Amino acid sequence: MIIDKKALFSDIATRARSPAGLGQLFGHLPNPDPILRARGQAISVYRQLRAEPLVGSSIRRRKSAVKCLERGLEPGQAPAPVVRFIEQTLAQWDINRLIGELLEAAFFGYQPAELTWAKDGRHLVVTDVVGKPPEWFTFDTENRLRFQARQSGLAGELLPPRKFVVATQDATFDNPYGFADLSLCFWPVTFKKAGWSFWMRFSEKYGTPG
Repeated sequence: MIIDKKALFSDIATRARSPAGLGQLFGHLPNPDPILRARGQAISVYRQLRAEPLVGSSIRRRKSAVKCLERGLEPGQAPAPVVRFIEQTLAQWDINRLIGELLEAAFFGYQPAELTWAKDGRHLVVTDVVGKPPEWFTFDTENRLRFQARQSGLAGELLPPRKFVVATQDATFDNPYGFADLSLCFWPVTFKKAGWSFWMRFSEKYGTPG
């Protein structure tokens, strides 16, 4: 059997060549979340679920549990000056806020965060990392993050390197958006609200049973 060496250095099974690539317009990759696709809604619909007491309190408890974990910097074999430089850089960040923002990836599937850079002597340093609403961003057919600026159209604005990081939960090549835990809460909360609404209308019309 003759081996095609050129084929070894390139991808054959790509999204552009796959049957799924036929339905992707302007390089835009839709979020494959089945609830969002069925309802034709954006991921922002999951934010409303946090008003449900059980959902909202569970999110707060999960974040608090993670923030209480022991954390620190393991220097390994790094030279002492490098360790001090990194420690000084991290000291400028609000770590508790950052952890809370990045944990949003568990609830929405993905959480972009923007890096703010500044010049510090001979170095460029990250002075802050701020989570941004995931509904502002999409991925393209090459799994690159894009900002949905008002003037950028459906394709979105391709972001420069080293300006954003993205925390994800269970993201794959096929689904860079990850898996949103809040999707598991959508129908239970929706049915609960619908049940209460039906009961209130029933009580208003027929009275509360004795």
